Amino acid sequence: MHVCSRRNFLRVATLAMLVAAIPAARAEGIQAQQIDVVQKGELFHLNGGFTIQLSPTLDDALRRGVQLTFVQAVEAERAREWWLAEGLSDLERSVRLSYNALLRQYYVSLSGVSSAHESLSEALRAAGDLRDWAVVNVKQMKKKAEYKIYIRMYLDISQLPKPLQVNALASSGRWQLDSGWQEQSFRY
Repeated sequence: MHVCSRRNFLRVATLAMLVAAIPAARAEGIQAQQIDVVQKGELFHLNGGFTIQLSPTLDDALRRGVQLTFVQAVEAERAREWWLAEGLSDLERSVRLSYNALLRQYYVSLSGVSSAHESLSEALRAAGDLRDWAVVNVKQMKKKAEYKIYIRMYLDISQLPKPLQVNALASSGRWQLDSGWQEQSFRY
């Protein structure tokens, strides 16, 4: 029987903890990717987006015909020194992702405009896109002030079929996708 020295044991234990701490190559969830606030004329727009990775359970449900509805939410406010922040806008929009098994295509629908995609990765990229989303009007703003925008994207479980809603609530890890609120500051 091989005897392990204390030093070798500590090396192996440290290596095991490091390997366990490394995230999986295909982590599930929603992550914000380089979101910028850009002024175009009278409006401030968001550019950038979210990367979406579906869990195997969600991927299977999508391929079986379940439509997934994601919500992109934005809140804008003006910071004030001696008082609560002034809310400027509170917007949400729904992005629907579906799969047609006969045509073997994914469909992304946003604000009544639908686009077809050959692969799931293309469809997820389109679903997470924030390009040119007008969120704040210049008329609401004061010059030389500090502003904050909070951005979030999540899977809307309430839009799933009723039997899947119960399953989603019972097994939260496989069905819950949420980026959490991401903060972006800018000056006008």
